[in-house]
Amino acid sequence: MPFRYEERVSPKGRPYVRLHVSGELSLADAHEYAGHFRAGGRYHGMHTLSFVEKGTEYGPEARKIFLEVGQSAPHATVTSSALVRAAINLMSRFSPKTGRYRMFATEPEALAWLDDKEA
Repeated sequence: MPFRYEERVSPKGRPYVRLHVSGELSLADAHEYAGHFRAGGRYHGMHTLSFVEKGTEYGPEARKIFLEVGQSAPHATVTSSALVRAAINLMSRFSPKTGRYRMFATEPEALAWLDDKEA
């Protein structure tokens, strides 16, 4: 399973979902993710902190779904992989929701940014 979800509360008391991403993301995986974050989904409107492991790959069909979903709330991603960072940056450039997404090298930086963002 390429996704692992955890509901948490930030240091400032803001609920957020901590998302761990790894492996090869297929179209079915992207649909599963979308179901959680689209209107009516369990995590719709929640701030999100993603950790994307080195070697994670997004299939072409999956990328399309991620772009369609966009971000309904602020979303921070932490990754140490330059290749993963490049792939995610490319996908986020085509997202209609600007200013709602940012990449970070460390969890404390990402969490601080999320804590200061309004939904």
